[in-house]
Amino acid sequence: MLVDLNVRWPQNGYSDPVSEEELIKLKTTLSTLYTLGYTHIALNFTMNQSDKFPNNVREMNPMQIEARFKDLMNTTGLKIYSRITLIIDDPSKGQSLSKISQAFDIVAALPVSEKGLGLATTNLDIDILTFNYGNRLPTILKHKNICNCVNRGVKVEIVYGYALRDIQQRRQFISNVRNVLRASRLRGIVVSSGAQSALECRNTLGVSSLLRTLGLTNDQCSRSQGENASLVLLNGRLRNGSYKQVIVMGSGDGEDNNIVNQTGLPSHHPVGKRKLTDTSVAFDNKKAKHNIE
Repeated sequence: MLVDLNVRWPQNGYSDPVSEEELIKLKTTLSTLYTLGYTHIALNFTMNQSDKFPNNVREMNPMQIEARFKDLMNTTGLKIYSRITLIIDDPSKGQSLSKISQAFDIVAALPVSEKGLGLATTNLDIDILTFNYGNRLPTILKHKNICNCVNRGVKVEIVYGYALRDIQQRRQFISNVRNVLRASRLRGIVVSSGAQSALECRNTLGVSSLLRTLGLTNDQCSRSQGENASLVLLNGRLRNGSYKQVIVMGSGDGEDNNIVNQTGLPSHHPVGKRKLTDTSVAFDNKKAKHNIE
């Protein structure tokens, strides 16, 4: 199982319509990823946290995945998810995540200032912490902040697409990735493409070769594109299917009955060993992925 949690959605804001050419280009990118072996893909819609969002939750997600990609999913078996990445600069001007998280499967934070990084690593209920790897990091990353963020279940994302665009971004990408790996102590890493076109897609061997030169082992490279990325999807489902990830109710046959199977966790993983039933399932609030009872 291969997971790519970051394929760019071709829209810069709610007032920016998506053209038919852009949708065709996006479908080509998704088909390329499927050819390379990916089974779960998240489309990434990026917004500034200070921008105005629609009041209606149903209007917050502009992707319409079921309507636009139904034929592709039925033909290939791909599972496509929605993701929003909030660019955080001034925490005082930010939007509340309570409504936003209801409209998307995954919520990510991209801090561009020291205050934004402090908010993202301490208080925000997010699934992914990511950075603009083509520019300098907003501040020096500290072990304490990043590791505390990882300990509460947030994964740190590396976007390899920046290494494929030009020489300047490639240099900055290498420097930033080494800083992220140092601060996270190689824990909680997920790797995504950030692909803007089919030319920026790479298979697992190509991605692993790049990451090994930056300090990850073969096993860590595999987990960053598989198991760790699956846990991000699981965490997103728990946010919308439980109360503060404490209790989940399953009907036994519905679409949300077996969250684990939908995210594709391997059967040997602690979460993958047991299925949700009609009874309530208790989760440890800090480490839900390891403590299903």
